[in-house]
Amino acid sequence: MTDLPHYTNDPLVDLQAHRLLLDLDLVASAQAGRALKSGTCSCHGMRATPPLDDSAVFKQFDAHMADVQVDAHETVAEALEQARSQERHAVVTEWNARFPVGTPVRYWTDPPKGGGKLSRTRAAAQVLSGDTPVVWVEDEESPIVLTHIQPIETGGNPS
Repeated sequence: MTDLPHYTNDPLVDLQAHRLLLDLDLVASAQAGRALKSGTCSCHGMRATPPLDDSAVFKQFDAHMADVQVDAHETVAEALEQARSQERHAVVTEWNARFPVGTPVRYWTDPPKGGGKLSRTRAAAQVLSGDTPVVWVEDEESPIVLTHIQPIETGGNPS
């Protein structure tokens, strides 16, 4: 996910839930002769850094936030795929409820154009490979995508 905006500009990242918390380490600072701080995230998902200069703490926080951002996008992508899968299964369920095996159909093996071919379904529709609603028809070895088929509801013989 390299095309993501900076996490501060990403609407999927909840910036209110992720605040950098800095803690000045007085002992380490005195030993180093400069201010050293330990950093954590308010979400508790980032381990406290050892005492570091501000820029090093910010760098570790940015790395944490990049992980938070990727997780947010993966969660949305998974939810979207689940919704699409449910939609594909709903299409198949509706087809099977309306059109039993043996329904006369007009179909196209490529994107629909021209008159198509006439046949009958020979099996119930299903979701092929988890992502394509299809139905098998007589005289075809491969299934037909449901977007490429039209039921003929006249009840007549398609041949």
